[in-house]
Amino acid sequence: MAFYEVNQLALWATEPSSAPSKGRVLLIHGMSEHSARHLETEKALLDLNFSVVRFDLRGAGQSGGRRQWVRSFDDYIEDVSTVYRWICREREPKPLYLFGHSLGGAIGLSFLEYYQKAFQGCILSAPAYLLGGAINPLVVAIGRQLVKVAPTLRIPATSNKSAISKDPSAVQAFLEDPLCCHTTTLNLGKAVLEQLPKLPNIISKIELPLLFVHGSNDQIVRLEGSYELLKQARSKNKSLSIIPGGYHEPHHDIEKEEYLNSMRLWLMRQSSFEV
Repeated sequence: MAFYEVNQLALWATEPSSAPSKGRVLLIHGMSEHSARHLETEKALLDLNFSVVRFDLRGAGQSGGRRQWVRSFDDYIEDVSTVYRWICREREPKPLYLFGHSLGGAIGLSFLEYYQKAFQGCILSAPAYLLGGAINPLVVAIGRQLVKVAPTLRIPATSNKSAISKDPSAVQAFLEDPLCCHTTTLNLGKAVLEQLPKLPNIISKIELPLLFVHGSNDQIVRLEGSYELLKQARSKNKSLSIIPGGYHEPHHDIEKEEYLNSMRLWLMRQSSFEV
């Protein structure tokens, strides 16, 4: 694993050790977290002989910038564009895939609206679209009003953290992780809430092979949202893998292997189609 800093973004690039890489995955993490929380996913991809490039979004993890702050959602799209351009400059050309979890899924789709021709496919893990019951609607409603006068105001994150996993140790690890941020700025919330309703129109332009993976008991991002996005996607190669009983982070839950296997099988199928 090699570490780089690119325009204040902390970035890690890892190559498989057992055989030459047959493709590369660009991984985008979710809100309030950082990319190292997806090391199990990274390991599964490396074991399939896929290279992985992961990075921390601005204001998250080890990247620079004000914590949990963007001027607009375009800032996040620019972060992914920066990493994509780094890959083009610094890495040997390989079939390129995108992986996005939660907010990372929404960011990834928004990025692909402009860059889909550079990618072979996309995996969307519980992509943020329809918010679930674990998101406090009162805090959201108050935030919509306060942001008009105090966009930099920092408030506690709106989700119930126990909804990420049925494994109490995974929840505790998230809460105690010094690189996770459990407050957010009102302007970040505003930017995200304004972008999510645009996703059906965006995905209606996406022709790439798509895999949605979503826990059936996700209370942070509703499974119905993945159904809706799946139906709207222009792609003819699209599928939804539902993890029975899964919460928002099946990669940190008792269904982890089922979650990882769904991605393994999909990537194996996609890579077998490549010429």
